[in-house]
Amino acid sequence: MKILGALLVLFGGGFVEADTVILERFRKNPTLKTASVGVFVIPLDGDAAVMEWQADLGLMPASTMKAITTATALELLGADYTFRTQIYLKGDDLVVKGGGDPTLCSTSLTGDFVSWLTALKAAGVSEIKGDLVMDASHFESRTTPNDWPWGDVGNYYGAGPSGLNFHKNSFALTFTPGKVWGPAKLSKVWPKPPGVEFENHMKTGRAGSGDQGYVYGGPGATRISMRGTVPAGGAFTIHGALPDPPRMCGVALKDFLKGKGIAVGGEVRVEKVSLGTLEPIFVQKSPSLAKIAQGTNYRSVNLYADSIFKAITAEGSTAASAAKVRSHWAKQGVDLTGFVMQDGSGLSPRDTVTARQMAMILKKARREGKGKAFLESLPVAGRSGTMASFGNGTAVAGRVQAKSGSLTRVRTYAGYVKGKSGREFAFAVFVNNEVGRSKAEIVQLLSSFILKH
Repeated sequence: MKILGALLVLFGGGFVEADTVILERFRKNPTLKTASVGVFVIPLDGDAAVMEWQADLGLMPASTMKAITTATALELLGADYTFRTQIYLKGDDLVVKGGGDPTLCSTSLTGDFVSWLTALKAAGVSEIKGDLVMDASHFESRTTPNDWPWGDVGNYYGAGPSGLNFHKNSFALTFTPGKVWGPAKLSKVWPKPPGVEFENHMKTGRAGSGDQGYVYGGPGATRISMRGTVPAGGAFTIHGALPDPPRMCGVALKDFLKGKGIAVGGEVRVEKVSLGTLEPIFVQKSPSLAKIAQGTNYRSVNLYADSIFKAITAEGSTAASAAKVRSHWAKQGVDLTGFVMQDGSGLSPRDTVTARQMAMILKKARREGKGKAFLESLPVAGRSGTMASFGNGTAVAGRVQAKSGSLTRVRTYAGYVKGKSGREFAFAVFVNNEVGRSKAEIVQLLSSFILKH
């Protein structure tokens, strides 16, 4: 019975595997033969880990980094925090002072401008004799970390945060495919980034091959190239990162005002403006941080995460925000030895987090009944967001609420799991350098754990 007890435990009238057996089967899966793996699971109502393997191995967290970013921001800024874009009249100029709002004109190119127009009319403005000045100084001028991969920074998911974000800092490129492996014609760019030339090397892939296209550019780029394939068939659209979001905002605003009968005599300028005691004629408020955090974690939006990250401190810089994240969790007793945070989204391959650090931060985020907004920001396995297809038809569905992450040969999950008994645990499972797709194995690991607990 002692030997059997090392392998099996009695639960609910039947035998289920012990945690050591569950973990051992996971570790020996062929897809993990060359992988670096970290696992850590700890109850929310206790201090002793119930499952761990290489929990102090520094690994790339991928998009699970967004969980740390949003949990920290919700604690430091509060769930009701809003980003604010302020509109000023300074002499003959109209000044738009950004506040880092990642949702500005996110669903419509000119949607938020309607309220600005109303404010201008209320102020008696019938024309702008001077310039449109876009002030993006709320965040540091460097929008893209040095170590983001070159293959990412020109694409929509590699759009870095600006002090004046606009239209998710992205634009659309529509192609008309030709014969398979022949050229795909660039037929439309919208909105067209001002002052940018396009170099099209896109080819036509086989029907059903999906989006295999890449946009190469970067902050301030005046030439953007496109390579890869779009599928044969009808018109197909991919998305790139705007090289200069504040300028794009200014150009779009100028066109909008002109269409509404308000001429702009000057040009669009992007620069920091000294406003002194001048009062804004209008303040555009974003949705609450709680809502943006949910969008961040449900859809894994890098721009949202990195904008939230930079908003954590008044400096609006990566260095200051990373230091604040470290100090915040270190004060709560989390050992952050080896922790490296190069961004808020997890896109950087130099981000380094251990499974223990991740799970402990998540545990602290739920301490004493707190963290309701953070918990609600995480999608539910088999139900919602990026976790909608995770664990369908298994014990995991509805019992795991977590952030997923993936990069090339990297798969990670971190969040909360509720055992069969109803007991809750914080967990992190990190897999780097997998040789196959480890998603099914992670589902099996968590399913077995739920049935055991």
